[in-house]
Amino acid sequence: MSRKGSIVGEMFSSFARAVFRGTACVMSLIFRIAPKKDRVRVIVYRDDGKILLVRSRFSRQEWALPGGGVKYNESYEQAAVREVLEEIGLKIHNLRYLGKANSHESYAKFSVRVFVAHASDYDIKCNFEIMEARWLNIDHLPKEYTLLTNAL
Repeated sequence: MSRKGSIVGEMFSSFARAVFRGTACVMSLIFRIAPKKDRVRVIVYRDDGKILLVRSRFSRQEWALPGGGVKYNESYEQAAVREVLEEIGLKIHNLRYLGKANSHESYAKFSVRVFVAHASDYDIKCNFEIMEARWLNIDHLPKEYTLLTNAL
């Protein structure tokens, strides 16, 4: 009886592993095929012309622009405003779209929609994602975004 129970248990365990692997393969395929929304980055500037750059826990760049992912049913503009508020606690104004760029923050390039916005308040409050934030001259802007700044 116990031998019969162990055979049934092994069969069920093998079946469960196969279902799990099959589900994982299908999910992986869906994530590769499904269109992904671009992420957003924001060049936040203040009255003296300095821009806000951040050091993120998840970036390989020394300095990056604040921003992040776009939620379901959220516009790029809404995502830009939300991400700046979440990451550094700033409300931004006069949001303008500059264009698309390929981010070099991670080891795999990804497409980002880049915006520029004005900050009237300069009191930075970093969340857990951001290790440090500083107001720096525009010459510290990551290279992939410099072509877009000609429109400023």
